[in-house]
Amino acid sequence: MATTPRRYLRLSRRSIKTRFAYRFLRALKKLNKQKKPNSNRVKQYHRVKLAAYASMASAVGSKRAWSRALLWKIRNRGLTRTLVKKRVDEENPREETGFGCTNELRKLVPGGEVMNFYNLLDETADYIKCLSSQVQVMRNILDLFSS
Repeated sequence: MATTPRRYLRLSRRSIKTRFAYRFLRALKKLNKQKKPNSNRVKQYHRVKLAAYASMASAVGSKRAWSRALLWKIRNRGLTRTLVKKRVDEENPREETGFGCTNELRKLVPGGEVMNFYNLLDETADYIKCLSSQVQVMRNILDLFSS
């Protein structure tokens, strides 16, 4: 029986993918130990999602505003919603840039509510790069453990 060779990412120790993978696997192991007998799938989904975002933000570190905002948001979940709504209502970013989609972009990028337009674009590019790395690593983990 012929098998096709698997393609795994070749990761350097300093890459974001490697740091994310180690942190995410450690978080999943910790979640598995805390497994409660009556926990439903929705709660498990949210815990894994939170672990993935926290692992990604901590792998990037504090050099990016979106990672700082995401870690702050995870730590202070209840307080965040009211603060973000007040900041967005006080400012009108659409007038600043003249672009209509700026408000939607600010909602997607963590911490984007308080950035100027040029920093928002820079942070968005880095956030997209990290999200795509996150997807690649999670697919590789799934491929590894599903066989």
